[in-house]
Amino acid sequence: MNIKELLKSISFGESIAEHEAEKLRNYFLQTEFWRNIRNGTNDIVYGAKGSGKSAIYTSITNDIDTLFDDGILLAIAENPSGNTAFSNLKNDPPTSLTEFIRLWKLYFLVITVNVLNEFDISDEHANKVRKILQDCNLVPAQNKLSSFLKACSDFVRSFTKGAREVSTTAEFDPVTGGYAGQKFSVVFNDPSKSDFENGLIPIEYVYELLTKSLILSKIRLWIVIDRLDVAFAESEELETNALKALFKAYLDLAQFSEIKIKVFLRDDIWKKITSEGFREASHITKFQNITWNKETLLNIIVRRIIDNKNLVAAYNIDNSLVLSDITEQEKLFYRLFPKQVDIGSKKPATLDWILSRTRDGKYINTPREIIQLLNKAKEIEIGRLENGINELIDEQIISRQALKLSLDDVSKQRIEQTLYAEYPTLRQYIELLKNDKAEHNLETLSSKWNLDTKESLEIIKRLCDIGFFEEKGTVPDIKYKIPFLYRPYLDIIQGQASSDDE
Repeated sequence: MNIKELLKSISFGESIAEHEAEKLRNYFLQTEFWRNIRNGTNDIVYGAKGSGKSAIYTSITNDIDTLFDDGILLAIAENPSGNTAFSNLKNDPPTSLTEFIRLWKLYFLVITVNVLNEFDISDEHANKVRKILQDCNLVPAQNKLSSFLKACSDFVRSFTKGAREVSTTAEFDPVTGGYAGQKFSVVFNDPSKSDFENGLIPIEYVYELLTKSLILSKIRLWIVIDRLDVAFAESEELETNALKALFKAYLDLAQFSEIKIKVFLRDDIWKKITSEGFREASHITKFQNITWNKETLLNIIVRRIIDNKNLVAAYNIDNSLVLSDITEQEKLFYRLFPKQVDIGSKKPATLDWILSRTRDGKYINTPREIIQLLNKAKEIEIGRLENGINELIDEQIISRQALKLSLDDVSKQRIEQTLYAEYPTLRQYIELLKNDKAEHNLETLSSKWNLDTKESLEIIKRLCDIGFFEEKGTVPDIKYKIPFLYRPYLDIIQGQASSDDE
């Protein structure tokens, strides 16, 4: 096939993990990030948007049967896509942090019992956990996460402050009138001996029963949750309370060795809740922050390249050889891409150019923008070939010009779908910097925004926090530079901006 046909047959993958769940095994599962989760080393995964958290999460949730064969039972606490299980919670949220902690603990139990049912785990301990939840009306008619959460929320709300929390009764056969057993209820405090004997069961005891069942079946339980940035996005207060409660529940349940809660969370959200004061944060030690460097990003690009069978055949690529040697990976990259995008002895090589154009003001690169750039460049290259424009040299499949033009699309998506969508209050200040130069100081920004120094500094801090500005220099000569990533969409050019007075 010719180069145009070859380009039409290949893909660099999807930039959103949920859209390529079946493909992730081919080019993601062997990373260090995955191994540290898979072998149980870490429970909490932080990372910037697009860094690969959801790729790991999706890989796990699409591997339920294999994990079970390896002795891991998986309970998924959030819908992988579509409506969040927590969508109705914003209308009637828990009224206190304590109530939220109780909700998480109860919810984790309910979704776990549902998984026990699916895998037909029915020992005496599992059956007692089922009986306790059934007696508490925590087994809803609809088998979906939002229904489980609603049942748990209703149960937690049934407790009244200062009153006896729950009463239990003996059950009698409606036909014979004989004693049929004890009706149980979960409580969140330590009941007296007589109350316990009468059926008031502390939630920690229910987790002990669950742990005994897991040990008997020789399996461990993973409760995994992602998309927390979506689940509580409409209320910052709800988000903060929900996440603080989640991590408190995580720490409380750490005593049960067979149970692991695995949380996937954006690092900016973690930073926000800890900056407001969260003493328990220092006790969370089994975590990892997903970061990427030049070598790991090259590796993930190459893995996506060699996932294309037509390309591998056409270029006679030895996949094993390439993956075993970073030098071979770089050679393959430069077989397919130009040596430089901007020609000149002081200009960067193409891979460095791509990294510099897709990183934000905090110097963070993520696979998402790079994948978007490569796919858009491929689309542009096909269009150019169809119009009779072929500037490809030797074995290249993407030209310098296609890479340059692809930046417009990446910049547009990043600003519209991330900055404007998630930080709408900052949009007006970003818009006021359009058609200007890339480098500012406090004076030029105050002039552009028509704000005093104090107000400008508050906005600058927020823009630095979200990676719109790269902070350079030291007081009093601090400069705020807009990264290449945002310049095409905003029509910003290189240079030092001046104030209106100047």
